[in-house]
Amino acid sequence: MKKDARFYFGNLMSDVARSARAALENNDARYEDSLSRARATLGYLRFAHRPEAYEEGLLLLCALAYARTEGRLSAFCAHLSTLARSFAVL
Repeated sequence: MKKDARFYFGNLMSDVARSARAALENNDARYEDSLSRARATLGYLRFAHRPEAYEEGLLLLCALAYARTEGRLSAFCAHLSTLARSFAVL
């Protein structure tokens, strides 16, 4: 199975969702672990020959950091779930 940008972006969304949930639960160890996986997945996405997907991945990680800083993780999770559902039909 060839792994393409859609595969990596889907994994990135899952990693970011796990990070956000861990942050909501104040589980710093799980947050850092999930964030580390998200960064690694973003690295794979960078070389998937879809620069726009990589850029969207960067924005997704920035949005996670912003939501955490601003105390808006619940809203972020809701928006991320909507985004993930839109990808499920592709």
